Amino acid sequence: MTKAGVFLGLLTYGAVNAWTHLWPNQRFENMRPATAIVCLAAGLRHDGTMGRFTEARARRCIAAYHAGLAPTLAFTGGNSSHDAPPTGTQMAALAQDLGVPADAIVIESQSESTLQNALFTLPKLDSTSELILVTDSFHLPRSAVSFWWAGARDMQMLAADPDVTWGEVPQMLLIAETVKFWANGLRAPVYSLAGALGIPNSARLWIVE
Repeated sequence: MTKAGVFLGLLTYGAVNAWTHLWPNQRFENMRPATAIVCLAAGLRHDGTMGRFTEARARRCIAAYHAGLAPTLAFTGGNSSHDAPPTGTQMAALAQDLGVPADAIVIESQSESTLQNALFTLPKLDSTSELILVTDSFHLPRSAVSFWWAGARDMQMLAADPDVTWGEVPQMLLIAETVKFWANGLRAPVYSLAGALGIPNSARLWIVE
């Protein structure tokens, strides 16, 4: 059992590295129009400002919006660790500064995990199909699985970091992504089972934090 777990972990780590460094640099004109672009946050710096991954994701989403890929731009991400506005709010402010009208922006500012990004964002959208998910390439597959689990269908994935080079993404992030991929695979069904047993949503959200 231990050997199988180690093998599965190494296999997942290899897959994370592969899709991080080999994800295609999609051109906007080759993507299908969508109902909404969903931008997933990545946290804040120590001073409470957007971290480089969060800002890069936001800018990629804003560029996709201005390219006409969708009429709605949804920013999702909370903040439980800083005395600063939530990441979703900060990304939305950047979008408005860069010419995105306020009525085209949806803000989700309570989520503290990728699973919560999906659970809290989808109810705010007019449609849960034909979405474009934007995040870093190492995070895209887990994000897509999370949003599919929460009810989204017909999603396109757009990397915020096209043409990332080897060594550019810290290895600790790739290792953490490997662990989180399987952690989500355990937490999501437990959350769903708790709901099927009649446990209120408020009492089981901690499972997917």
